[in-house]
Formats: sequence, C-alpha cells, structure tokens
Amino acid sequence: MKSETVLLITSAQNDLLAPGGKAWSLVQASVQENRVPEKLALLANAARQAAIPVLHSPVVLDHDALAGFDGLSAIQRLMLEQRLLGAGTRGSGWIEESRPRQGDIVLEPRRGFSSFWAGTIKDHLVALGAKTLYIAGMLAEGCVSSHARDAVENGYRPVVVSDAIGATSLEMLAAARLELALHTDALRPAAEVVAGWRRAVA
Repeated sequence: MKSETVLLITSAQNDLLAPGGKAWSLVQASVQENRVPEKLALLANAARQAAIPVLHSPVVLDHDALAGFDGLSAIQRLMLEQRLLGAGTRGSGWIEESRPRQGDIVLEPRRGFSSFWAGTIKDHLVALGAKTLYIAGMLAEGCVSSHARDAVENGYRPVVVSDAIGATSLEMLAAARLELALHTDALRPAAEVVAGWRRAVA
C-alpha cells in the first residue's frame, strides 16, 4: 500500500499512559487533560478508514544490560532510575486503546528516542512513498520531539497532533509545544486531523 501520509504513534505503552504505570505520577495531569489514549484510538481508527498506514514505535529497555550506565541526560537518568519500559514487563506493553491491529506496521523496539536514530523506520517510509508524518504519543519532550526533528532531517514533513501527546508535567507539555512549533510543519488538534482525513475519502 502506497501513501504519502502516515500516522506514527510513539511510545503508547503502559508505563507512560496507563494508571499504575511507573511514570503515571509524572504524566497523569497531561495525559488526562488531553485524553491521550482516547485520542490515539480516534486517530488510529480514522487513519485505517482512510487507508493511511499506522506505524507503532515502542521503546523497550533491557535494564540488566544497562546496569552501570548512568545516563547522559536527565530524561535518560529518569528512565533508568525508574526502570521504565523494561523488557518483558507489563510497563513496556501496549495500552489497550493503541494496541496494533492487523495491517498496522510495528517497528522494532528502540532504546533511544527516535526510530530514525534506531534505523527502524526509514525503509518502511520509503516503501510506502511517505512524505508527511502525523506524530502522536509520548513523551512530548522526548520521543515526539525527537521524531519530529529527525523527520525533517531525513526529508519528511512532520505534523504533531497537539492534543494527542503527553508530557512529564503540564509545564513541560506547554514548553514542548512551543519547541515543536518551530520544528514541525504544523501542530494540529486531533479533531481537525480526523476531519481532514474523513473529507479526503468522502
């Protein structure tokens, strides 16, 4: 299936989006304000109905193998200290609202913040003939931002779904949106994105 438009859902996993996840105390306010799981389900369903490919990019960390690594940034240290998204744990599993469906593309798990950096997405985008990436998921200041920047560096047009992302605080979400406005083609709310996709196939 060829498509110039794709939907990339990043890090829609239990530790980052589910009550009881290891990062829930940090992300709860932004996730609940934006109703992120609900928006991800809305986007994915609308994309499938419009024949837009849905790509899922998970993070999975082998914390035993990373023992002794102190992390090179504050967000890396947070992930290591909290043992987020550990391989084989419930935390690294999909939230139910964003579980991949038949026909979706599930990228190989990455350890870093971007599937471009991990080398797991480019071949799929080339095969699809993609030009524009709609990006949603977690975290706004981490994987969402990294994917958006890397998309531009690799010749793709990123559009971030502004109310289908969450962050480690409401203040961080606001700051991330300001930064993303500089490094994306546009920030658009889910309702506007879905309406456009539906008009295209009406």
